[in-house]
Amino acid sequence: MNETRGPQATQLRRALDEIGPASWSELVSHLGIGRGKGGNRLRRLITRMLESGEIVREGRNRYRLSSAKDESGVVERRGSQLFVSMQSGGSTALESANGIRDGDNIRVQVSDGIARFVELIKPSAIPVVGIYRRDRTHAHVESLEPGYNERVELVAPYPGCREGDVVEVQILEVERSRIQGRVKAVIEHKNEVERACTAIVRAHRIPNQWPSAIAHKRVRKSVLEADRKGRIDLRDTAFVTIDGEDARDFDDAIYAEPRSRGGWRLLVAIADVAHYVRPGSALDQEALARGNSVYFPDRVIPMLPESLSNHLCSLRPNEDRLAMICELTLTRSANVTGLSFYEAVIRSHGRLTYTEVDQYLKSPGANWPAAICTSLQHLYALYEGLRARRSDRGALDFESREGRVEIRRGNPVSVVPVERTEAHSIVEEAMIAANVAAANYLQRQESMVMYRIHEPPEREKIEQLRKVFRSMGQRFPGAIRYPGDLQRLLEATHKTRLEPWIWEMLILRTLQQARYFPGDKGHFGLALSSYAHFTSPIRRYADLINHRLIKARLRKPRRGSTEYEELESIGAHISITERRAENATRAVDAWLKCSLLEERVGEAFGGTIVTVTEFGVFVELDDLRIQGLLHVSRLGSDYYKWVPNTMSLVAERSGHRFSLGQRLRVVVEDVSVELGRVNLRIEAPERKRKVKRRRRKRTL
Repeated sequence: MNETRGPQATQLRRALDEIGPASWSELVSHLGIGRGKGGNRLRRLITRMLESGEIVREGRNRYRLSSAKDESGVVERRGSQLFVSMQSGGSTALESANGIRDGDNIRVQVSDGIARFVELIKPSAIPVVGIYRRDRTHAHVESLEPGYNERVELVAPYPGCREGDVVEVQILEVERSRIQGRVKAVIEHKNEVERACTAIVRAHRIPNQWPSAIAHKRVRKSVLEADRKGRIDLRDTAFVTIDGEDARDFDDAIYAEPRSRGGWRLLVAIADVAHYVRPGSALDQEALARGNSVYFPDRVIPMLPESLSNHLCSLRPNEDRLAMICELTLTRSANVTGLSFYEAVIRSHGRLTYTEVDQYLKSPGANWPAAICTSLQHLYALYEGLRARRSDRGALDFESREGRVEIRRGNPVSVVPVERTEAHSIVEEAMIAANVAAANYLQRQESMVMYRIHEPPEREKIEQLRKVFRSMGQRFPGAIRYPGDLQRLLEATHKTRLEPWIWEMLILRTLQQARYFPGDKGHFGLALSSYAHFTSPIRRYADLINHRLIKARLRKPRRGSTEYEELESIGAHISITERRAENATRAVDAWLKCSLLEERVGEAFGGTIVTVTEFGVFVELDDLRIQGLLHVSRLGSDYYKWVPNTMSLVAERSGHRFSLGQRLRVVVEDVSVELGRVNLRIEAPERKRKVKRRRRKRTL
């Protein structure tokens, strides 16, 4: 070939077909052209064929022929998994690729149902939220975006940006070894809680701005006379709401009374959100996008505007409200013998708190109307029966070990244990009963249902749990078929050397995540054959769907237009938004706890090993209920081997062990507040001072 003419497209295609992926220099050699004019023409040809899609880049500087399976598309995050929404249609799971994030336009090669990253075509237009860091010569941003734990190098400093500022940075270029970007904005804040919440909400892409069509829409403040038509008037029934002290959105109110033939009549009134949020409306679409409300220590990002969630739909005391009623008749032993659903107008007779109700149950004598006190006594008696039936079913029963961050003037001041009282349990059992009734009612009506399913643990997880239990000297049944098997296993550990919550944590890690799905697969944790969410439509979209389905059956029995595929798609989406909310809540919680811990670097704490990995152990600190990493490099000079079956790190020479549940004294070495990370070291033992003994003079 003439060394100066350069190759034609057909020659380049033939060369790549013969030698496979090749660099520019390899192509120059194979084609027999010079590195001068011929090489430059080759570069231009490669650029044109890249733009046309005839060839694709592989790695940084190699090229190959495009195949029929080479496609381009936009990256989409669904929970913890990345997918590519193909330009040609459909979506495919994306194999892990460093530096790639939700919204990136990329080229992939698809084979065996997996998309493999080939080339970044255009970075996502959505900025990365992170923390601004600067040393003497360079500035970079540490990403807070879940699943994108990258360091973005800044091409230029941002005026007025300070170390630790929360910023939005636009990605400009992604190379194999580095990611470059430019700061777009600094996120302002008034205090630490606002700083944490704002950063995490944006990093997790939680919608928190209402579209103008919703934000500017006026909502009436009271129930219209026309809305009462066709509803049962229950305003004289002594319904009460029981919630936390800082609650503002009251979904549910409850009332109970004895039946003349024995047993109970339980009424669960739920805010009739479906009356105000019409399917397909702008408000409905925004509620679906959000999926659920997100709760932080001193604020909430609601699924519905506050004009509805905190006012017109909220079952506030002494105000008329529209409600969906679940009415249950139960025997003395709390067995449900009848159920019905209907629309009503109610008026809450009291806004009670868990603390108040718990105190009343321990020492009756509150200054409430007699009707409220009488209903509370019946609710408690009914709760005892429901609780006994729950135990008989073998439902799993875990103790809470949460630590709640207390806020004062926008800053964290302490962490206090979250206490669950019998008042919590009374409400919980009433809500479970209503949720079960909703699933059963819709099934009897041959309706679609948005179930809340919780599938049994996977066999591999059970086998791993078996090995850990046996390594700790605990008996393990031959098979785990029912939740009662795990509950009995848990109860058998209460007299062991380990704290009960350690065993509970092990079993929790074995369980699958609950999710929303239109097919009935039961609820393993609650030991229920059918279960659906009905009781919180102000804050959960799944409940709103089931309200609509029940209303459709009340008006047009056995008829409905909701398709299975539509519910399946919605269920997958709201399961993801639920995980998103949980992850964001945990991230803010860890941030605020680390903010408290930052002031105590160098202090020693007692703690318990809760996770063992090959790179170290995670220790939960007693005071703050936060975990820190004790890296294997901080365990001394011995070589430690990870033994997963016993959840231990074992020293090769000395045989010393670090095991699950072991108590340690550790020192906080450093804290990364915004990332919620804590590094620890073992507290050095105190050296005993040698005391010189004075010789006693001998007396003669």
